[in-house]
Formats: sequence, C-alpha cells, structure tokens
Amino acid sequence: MILLPMVLGSALAAPIAPAPAADQALTPLSALAPALLQEAEEGPDGTWHGNVNVGLSKSEGNADVESYSLDARAVREFEQNRYTLEALWLLSRDNERGAGESAFLQRRALGSVKYDQFLDEKLYALVTGLAETNFRAAVDLRWTLGAGLGYQFRDDDNWRINTEFGLSYFNEEFDNGDEFEYVSARFAWDVWTRISKNLVFGHFGEVFPSLDDKDDFYGRATTYFESQLTESMIARFSWLLTFDNTPAEDPDNPPARLQRADNVYLLTVGWTF
Repeated sequence: MILLPMVLGSALAAPIAPAPAADQALTPLSALAPALLQEAEEGPDGTWHGNVNVGLSKSEGNADVESYSLDARAVREFEQNRYTLEALWLLSRDNERGAGESAFLQRRALGSVKYDQFLDEKLYALVTGLAETNFRAAVDLRWTLGAGLGYQFRDDDNWRINTEFGLSYFNEEFDNGDEFEYVSARFAWDVWTRISKNLVFGHFGEVFPSLDDKDDFYGRATTYFESQLTESMIARFSWLLTFDNTPAEDPDNPPARLQRADNVYLLTVGWTF
C-alpha cells in the first residue's frame, strides 16, 4: 500500500517508468522495522511491575511503642488479560502494657487478587477475591469472592480511570463467634493521574452492599499522593478508610458496637519495580 501511490504517481507523470530493482522495492519495508519494534516494546510485555512501601517507628523511654506498616501492589499485564495483587500489613504495639492486657494497639492484614480478561479495548470481565483480618475491629476473618465486568475509560501516561461492577459472596467472622454471610453487589473504581513529572495522585475504592439486608454494607478506599525521589525510590502519603456499617459488639462495653469507620494515615518510603 505504501508503494501503490508512488507507482500511480509515476505512471501519471511519465509515459513509461523503469521497473524498480528488487533491493529498491524492499527499502520502504526495512524503514518500517524500527517503528514496528518500538511499538512492540511499548505494549504489554507480561512482566510484573508495581511498588512496595514500608514505614516504621520506635519509641523508648517513657513510652515503649513500636509500629510497622507494609503495603504492596503488583500488576502483570498481557495483550488480553491482566493480574493484580495487593497486600497490606499494619502492626502497632505498646510493650509496657501489663499482664491481662493485649500489647497490640493495632494488628491488621489484608490481601486481594484480581484477574481481568479484556473483551475489547475498553471492556473486560473480572474475577476478584479479598481476605482481611483486623484485631481492633474484632474481625477474625472477612473474605469475599466475586465476578463482574469492568470498563477502562483511559489508560495512558497521564490518566488511568476504570470502574467495575458485579456480584460477590461475602463472609464475616468476628472474635465473639458471630458470623454473617450473604450475596452482595460490588462496585469499584480506580483513578490515577500525574500531577507533575515527579508527583502522582491515586484513589481506589470498592463497596459491597448486601442484596439481603440494606444495613449490611462494607467498603474500603485508599487515597494517596506519591512522589518520585529517584528512578526507583518513592515517598507516599496514604489515607486508608475501612467502613463496616454493622461492626462487632464492643467487648469492653456491651451491648454497644465498635466504631463503623477505621482511618489510617501512613507516610512511607517505597521502591518500584
């Protein structure tokens, strides 16, 4: 197709044009090779990429308190499918607490996995799962497993925006022995934008409203600003919100309930890969 306009133009300009040599005919094709190679390199390559962020503090003297945090995200993307893994671990303890008191001020862990299968350039089907434990919220284990559809509005160097919806099986087990299970809807969103060369903003959230009881509602969201310090080192300020509309009974003040919302603010240093 590249040679056709050239041949037609020559035919109109001169009565007879000599046939091009074989090596001359191959020249335009060889000129395309670098562009094709560059396009292939810019596409999904199937390698894992993401970040790992850590934070810690230690107090000694009048207070003997230690706190640790770790969060990580890894994505592996191909032409038609994508894998996403997330992990969160928070630990804070007061080593001066006496016998009979728990030393843990906070002990939380969360892991999630998601698989996306693209149906076209924007629309994809997904399977997702989550497991979580939260000592202070008396959550022994909370887990979900579901499927749905997602739509990717933008995915470029300046913006990444997508939304997801579907159905999930939701199960909660509390430290006092209570257990709740139900089918819920799942709505999720993910927004990322580049503010400047070295600063980005991100926000992710998902909610699980029960289809059996309108009072059963769980959601979580993460909002962060991330600064690029070096080629592979980052600093991040994050706000983590977890909301359970039907929390467990307060073991220290029954029949009162624990707080519905848990907020965590983190300042961490991390590495990208």
